[in-house]
Amino acid sequence: MRYPCSYMIYSEAFDGMPDQAREAAYKRMWHILSGEEKTHKYSKLSLADRQAIVEVLRETKKGLPDYFQLVTH
Repeated sequence: MRYPCSYMIYSEAFDGMPDQAREAAYKRMWHILSGEEKTHKYSKLSLADRQAIVEVLRETKKGLPDYFQLVTH
């Protein structure tokens, strides 16, 4: 998979989660994709990969929070 983001984000189950749970999932994703998460587990995601994932999500995921913006680090 070129841009590793779970297909589950596009599922009815994800969209049907309670708002608080869905927001927690989005915040965790943004923490990783923005580069704030520094653990080895996510170090394989390059800046370009993270930028591309965010761009795809912004173009395809309805209801994505506004804080999913340009990744710069």
